Amino acid sequence: MNYRKLFGAVCAAIVTLLGSVFPTVAQTPYITPGTLYLDANSSLLDNVGDSVFWVMRGDPFRSPKYEFWKVDGTRLSGADWEAVFSGHPVFDSGVVAMRRPSENIMRKGNVCLLYTYGRVKDLNEKWDRVSNFKDGVAVVVPSASSAEAFYIDTTGKRIYPNVKVDGTGFNIIRPLRDGMRAYKAYGGGWGFIDGSGVVKLSPKYQEAGNFSEGHVWVKMSDGSQHLIDKTGKSVFQTSDGTARVSEVVDGRFYVEDGPNTCYYDLAGNRLGCFKAGNCFYGGYAFVSQPEAFLDIDTELIDTDMKVVRKIDWKVVDESVVTENGPVFSGYGLAAVSTMNGSYILKPNGDVVLRDYEDYNCNGIKGVTINHFKPVSDCGYLVADIRIEDDAWKHTTGKAILRPDGEVVMIVSEDKSFCRTYDRDYPVLQPVLDANGGSFTIKAVDVNQTPLSRKKTPR
Repeated sequence: MNYRKLFGAVCAAIVTLLGSVFPTVAQTPYITPGTLYLDANSSLLDNVGDSVFWVMRGDPFRSPKYEFWKVDGTRLSGADWEAVFSGHPVFDSGVVAMRRPSENIMRKGNVCLLYTYGRVKDLNEKWDRVSNFKDGVAVVVPSASSAEAFYIDTTGKRIYPNVKVDGTGFNIIRPLRDGMRAYKAYGGGWGFIDGSGVVKLSPKYQEAGNFSEGHVWVKMSDGSQHLIDKTGKSVFQTSDGTARVSEVVDGRFYVEDGPNTCYYDLAGNRLGCFKAGNCFYGGYAFVSQPEAFLDIDTELIDTDMKVVRKIDWKVVDESVVTENGPVFSGYGLAAVSTMNGSYILKPNGDVVLRDYEDYNCNGIKGVTINHFKPVSDCGYLVADIRIEDDAWKHTTGKAILRPDGEVVMIVSEDKSFCRTYDRDYPVLQPVLDANGGSFTIKAVDVNQTPLSRKKTPR
């Protein structure tokens, strides 16, 4: 008797049984002979920007040092960098601002720009902080004793000299949307500049969102919320100045009116109300109308407020929609996590990717890849990966994967991820067949010379 085939048949039956409980989806995460392993602390890894991600070396809570890698296994920089601002660094527009460590505890290290092709450029040594970049622009706070700040471009050159920015808070840099960028003026309120730094709407607003389809939400000094156009004209006002609102997408927006989420068009017509809903994207919105604490399916509506599809509550339950989700990224996909698993969705509700859970025949969970993070604009996402070696031992790390499910890299401090895996691991069957049923994940060389230390083009 071929026990290997019998074992495979029994496990296949278990997978079939589980498939009758959980929704069928297009793909689950898988590895290939091209999947890489990086030996590094992955506990805080949560995003990939411009196909670059960071890992930390040393104590992540006392003096963390950032190291940057490309998803193809190229080491962009060694652990030579400290964060400049609050939060973690994210590459955008091909660059990120970082600080060189200083051995002098009385003096901060110099702030630099690190580029995706490996070049490092030192900035003015007197500059105290530089934000992450958004659409080619960052905010510089030149002095720790003053909140007056200004903009620079990706070369480190100061731009928009007539615009003085307030450098306090966590939201000092905003994206360029519809040719308009929100900014908080030094000593004033929020206003908007265009892509050339020309002030188009004076800084008179207490709060401001980001433009979408030629409109943006602002809060006035009296606390009222207005939806305005590019000229500053108010086209809609909420009755509650604290109500949650959405951006205008597909010519529709929502306003939370008491316990309901109500949708409107730009003419101010109320189109429909639901117990919960999210922002339109790609012509659809997810809504829910639970009547009790039951497992209620979410409904997908079109811009005419017609229900076009029901979404299984196991994929998008009421709690997700109550929090105005799913939220779609610039890549056009949304990450959703519920008690029943993690999913990557299209705007029409199709499941692109669902998490992977493999149960071996004695009931121990063998491999899990779940807790999907949002898909970045460059088309990668981060997920948790865990292997139960036996009832008492497990290994954990992060998986960096594409929305089609291919795991391009595993980041963990446990090298057991490098061992050879057999048919129980999530791999493409044709790949397994071509490799005799098993292969070894390739470990990248953590000692390779970083690009930032090589001669790179200027």
